[in-house]
Parts: sequence; structure tokens; C-alpha cells
Amino acid sequence: MKIFLYALVSICVLLGSVNLISKASESPNSTLNEKITLSFAGDCTIGGYNPNLNNSFAQKYSEVNNPGYFLEKVKNIFVNDDFTFVNLEGPFTNQVKKAIKTFVFKGKPQYVAVLVEGGVDGVSLANNHSMDYGIKGLRETMSILNDNNIVYTYNDICFIKEIKGVKIGYIGYTGWSNSKSLQQQIIRQVYEMRAQGVKFIVANFHWGNEIKYTPNSTQVSIAHFAIDNGVDLVIGHHPHVMQGKEIYNGKTIVYSLGNFCFGGSRKTYDDETIIYQHILSVDATNRNIIGETSNIIPVKTSSIPNMNNYQPIVAEGIYADVIRARFEDLSNRLK
Repeated sequence: MKIFLYALVSICVLLGSVNLISKASESPNSTLNEKITLSFAGDCTIGGYNPNLNNSFAQKYSEVNNPGYFLEKVKNIFVNDDFTFVNLEGPFTNQVKKAIKTFVFKGKPQYVAVLVEGGVDGVSLANNHSMDYGIKGLRETMSILNDNNIVYTYNDICFIKEIKGVKIGYIGYTGWSNSKSLQQQIIRQVYEMRAQGVKFIVANFHWGNEIKYTPNSTQVSIAHFAIDNGVDLVIGHHPHVMQGKEIYNGKTIVYSLGNFCFGGSRKTYDDETIIYQHILSVDATNRNIIGETSNIIPVKTSSIPNMNNYQPIVAEGIYADVIRARFEDLSNRLK
């Protein structure tokens, strides 16, 4: 059905009338510039809520006996960029005391190898499942990530990566309301990062309404506030489906990337997602950012139809055209 719904727009894509790559001006001596490619993917639950169910993530992990299986069809993208960041939705823990809620996620500590072997460099822990097994589960997750050289954001916890001589900062929050405390936190962390010489700041937000393809007013107000106060790129997740991209005051906001490697569901409600890449052009002499482009890579959240096998795959052919057209349509609604 989706193919027919988006067939007309897909034709436009094929004819070149729809352009999903936004470009900023670059130096005339662009051949001397260097590129920094930052990749972003959506919700990753490397585990699930009941390992004993048929076709659970845990059963698939045991069946394939290879942590590299899960991201093997997108690994080439992640290892060939400069930094890959996803939303890690659920702790890695052996804790058994869990939160009282409908869906409580966790993965075994050894499941961190899925991220390591898949080329993931950083994750957001600022979401509604990181505390599913309490503070002990969260601390265990942080320890496991530290041991495997995966950096993370979690409200007050942020990080700076120097890539090709350019300091890039990552911050991450839950964004259920555009509260004064959230605003102050954004302002403070942006100020502190700029004081340390950071030239590009990425803010990740866990926000919005589940299974809604349009951002709500809170998402929009938080995103605009962040950019008005020094953030260079906003990336969102939580709705489990794609929402569009907005250019606000010359800066990019991607409101929701959708699911990616999502062990939270054995079926695929909506299997269309993207890897969003933000590409910085850097002056080779003074290491200043002189241009920005973006790239949309269409992805299916499962490499087989009608069932989640927890193995996202780059979409091809008409399926790729449909996802591109759909993301363009969602973005056009925000103009």
C-alpha cells in the first residue's frame, strides 16, 4: 500500500525533481577541504521485554550466535563515516528488579557487542527506558559502555569528540516539556562547550508522541529554543516512526528518525527509517567549518518482510525511492 501511496512522489525522485540533500555554500578551494561525516540512526533496543517469547531479540541472538549479525547490513556505512550515534533504548544489565510499567526493556551485558561490531561510536541514554531496571541498571549500562569505548549523553552528561582537528559536542535530553530547567541546562552546556573550543554542537532529544508522523508543539518549541541558543543540529527520537526535517534559521532539525535495530517489538509496525548523515566541510588550514551538507540513506528496519529479524538493511530500488519520497513529504509538511 505504501508503494502505491507514494508512487507519484517516487517518480519525481527518479526524475530528479525532489532533492533530499540540502547544501550550504563552500569555499571556492573546496578540493582542499576535508569532510567530516556524522551519522545518526534511531531507536535501538538491543534486547527486549520478554526473552522467552518466540522471535524475541534474545532468541535471535542465540540462534545466530553472532553479535555482528544485527548491524552487518549497515556496518559499511558506520565504519566509513567519522562518528555514528544512535538512541540506546534500554539498559545492558543483569539486574532483575524492574520498573512497574507496560514495557520494560533490557539486554544482557554481552549484547553491547552488537554496537561495537556494528561500528556505533556513541549513544543517547536520555530516554524513557534507560531506568527500566533502576539506577543500578543505568550505572551498569554506563560502566559497560565505558569498558567498550562507547561514549554517551544523559542529561547532564555530555561529551566532546575531536575529529580531524574539529571539536564536536554532543548533548542529549528527554524533552517532554520545554521547561525552564531544560532551557537552562541547554544554555549552560552550550556555553561550557563553546568555552572549550567546540565548533559544532549536536543536541539529541527524546520527545514527542508515539506513532505520530508530525512533531507536536513541544518538540518544535524545544528545537527552536536549542538552535536560538547555540545548537547547530537537532536530532530526535521516541515516536518510533519517521518525522520530517525542518531548516530553522539555517540549522537542521530532524524531529524523529524512527526505529532502527528495535528489539522492543517482534513485528514491524512501520519498517521505514533512515540513517541521517550530516557532513561538515572543514577548511584544511584553520580547521573552521565552512560548509554543511546532508545525506539521507533509506533503510528498512528488518531485512525480511512482515517480521522483525532485528537486522536493518539499506533499502534499494523502488523501496528506497518510497522512503526518500515519504521523508520528503513529511518534511514538506513542516514548511
